[in-house]
Amino acid sequence: MKASVKLREDGAAPLLRAKLPVALFSVPAVASLTAGDPANLRLSLATAAPALPSIRLSYAPNRATSPLSLAVVLGSGPGGSPSSSGAAASAITMAVEVNTAGAVSFSLALKPSLGDFAVRKRFDSAAAGGGGGSGSSASAASEVTMRSAIPVRGGAAAVSVRWGVRIPAEVTAGGEEGAAALALRRLPFLVLGKVTVERRPPPPPASTAEETTTTTVEKTRRENERLTRELDELRAAATEKTERKMTSAAAGRRSSGWRSPEMAGDRKTVDLGR
Repeated sequence: MKASVKLREDGAAPLLRAKLPVALFSVPAVASLTAGDPANLRLSLATAAPALPSIRLSYAPNRATSPLSLAVVLGSGPGGSPSSSGAAASAITMAVEVNTAGAVSFSLALKPSLGDFAVRKRFDSAAAGGGGGSGSSASAASEVTMRSAIPVRGGAAAVSVRWGVRIPAEVTAGGEEGAAALALRRLPFLVLGKVTVERRPPPPPASTAEETTTTTVEKTRRENERLTRELDELRAAATEKTERKMTSAAAGRRSSGWRSPEMAGDRKTVDLGR
């Protein structure tokens, strides 16, 4: 389970999100709730297969055009998955969304990262067209972020804080006497972007791990002793069987009066001496 609070500019209410992993016909999925301003209220159900694109069904009751929409989310992960490995988001994510009114919108998110550092840039056609999918695109400000995680409750949960330097998108061309110049209306500024609380599966206790290792070693030792004992028994049985055969053959030769050539030669020598 994961819950997050995203801080926004221009006096907008913080964006609250909650995600809960569920199973949809034996397919891993994520149910999410988004709230903030009334227009941001949305319920979503998205597939989360590790090597397939994500299909997301959303319901936004306060949307002006149509409350229901279906989106296909592609990423740079295996098989077009939006996740590159595990829960890590892919560097490039593209979404195509269509609602019941027939409006189509596109969005592209660039999130290349290196360790805990990342650069974020988003292009959204719905933001420019007012949700109508007019074909134009709007780009949000670029943001260089860093993520830090703090374990709580002995590692059962983690608080992740995302902050960084935001580069505004307001870049205009101007100058005097026909000279072209670029001027930034606003300087880059430091932001606290998002706070996430995520529940993690509890790690196995150290004693349990040691007991498991000890049990495995003990089982291996007992198995080796059993195999050694059975091998010794087989070797003893084979030796005993060979000795019995040799004894039986010797007894049969003695009962039939058979003598070896050496014994026969000794008997002739004795007879000649007489």
